[in-house]
Amino acid sequence: MFDLERIQTAYYMAAATGVLVAAIYYIISLRYNMRAREMEICRLHTSDYTSEAGMQRYAIVMTMEWKDHEDFMKKYGYSNPEMLGKWASQFFMWEVLGVLVKSGVVKAEKLCPIGGFGAIRAWEKYKGIIQNRRDTTWGQDYLSNFEFYAQEMMKIKMTKDASFKDKLETFRRTMKP
Repeated sequence: MFDLERIQTAYYMAAATGVLVAAIYYIISLRYNMRAREMEICRLHTSDYTSEAGMQRYAIVMTMEWKDHEDFMKKYGYSNPEMLGKWASQFFMWEVLGVLVKSGVVKAEKLCPIGGFGAIRAWEKYKGIIQNRRDTTWGQDYLSNFEFYAQEMMKIKMTKDASFKDKLETFRRTMKP
């Protein structure tokens, strides 16, 4: 009547199918959780930047003027904690985004529309100050993830809009430190 071998074979096939279904479910669940985590990280790190206060801070940072590194530190350094807080918090926000992109937690393409242009402009304006801080105080890795982030944003922007190169050149020519 019942063949024990067939029953065992059917049992093994059902068990194997169950393991396969569980593995597929686990992979799908893992991908969903990774996407959800990515979006939450993006939201957390960009919500301040895209807020009214964040936009005001960015505007202040982008209108700061100085003659040289010494003048910058005199006006906006440790002796002026309010201004130091504005540019440092802005730069470290981009530093964190650079870490997230570099480590693969977030795709650069997802962040570009949220502030990529601002990071590019800020890097262009402040790269001399940052390089001086690297050379004199903090070492060559100082804000290196901000630099990486700005470069990644530049690649994406240039891919999507080749005319941006001309706009960036105009910005560089007219920009005051």
